Amino acid sequence: MVVEQEMASIYPPEAEDLSSYLPEIDCGACGFGSCVEFAEAVLTQKLAPHNCPELPADLANVMASIVKMNKDPIPYNIMMEQTDCRLIEIGSPGADDPLLITCNFRGTVHIIQTIFEQTASHAFLLPIFTHGYSVDNAVAERLFKAIDVWKSMQENAVEMKISRPTLIIPGLAESQKNAIRQLTRWEVVVGPVSGFLLPLFVMKNKMESLS
Repeated sequence: MVVEQEMASIYPPEAEDLSSYLPEIDCGACGFGSCVEFAEAVLTQKLAPHNCPELPADLANVMASIVKMNKDPIPYNIMMEQTDCRLIEIGSPGADDPLLITCNFRGTVHIIQTIFEQTASHAFLLPIFTHGYSVDNAVAERLFKAIDVWKSMQENAVEMKISRPTLIIPGLAESQKNAIRQLTRWEVVVGPVSGFLLPLFVMKNKMESLS
């Protein structure tokens, strides 16, 4: 199994994806005809998210941090540099903060950590064994497996740290949702394809659960 590529895509967010974290009421108060148009202006840094009068300040702050991040592709080490499959605490997560599942490609883990740190977000991040493949390649090679999610959860005793039995898997691994749910007995939520949107995804889910 050889990944024939020099650079690994990090799936930067697109305007339509970002607009799902806007009010999506197309009110025009921002000066644009739709939330998608406003999202495009935000991504190109022509406007700040705070220019949307309907967007909660917390979401706007996180969105502003995300659009400023470096989103260049990263070199893909053909030897597939791996990281340990140990539970990583980003920020100061509490028992009600999310459990994020990812691959054990060191580059991917580093990017997700950076995204959450730069947005001052909190989460538990759990890499699973994918032979060092990034999520997209692991899914393509059928190496993103429910059994490895379960193993990592057991080895790291995640139930001792997390009160709500819910985990978030990458959007690219959606095909594994049912298998993971059946094996782990946890609720499985499919996150966005772009890891850059994860803090917004987590925050929006929390807001909806409290409303």
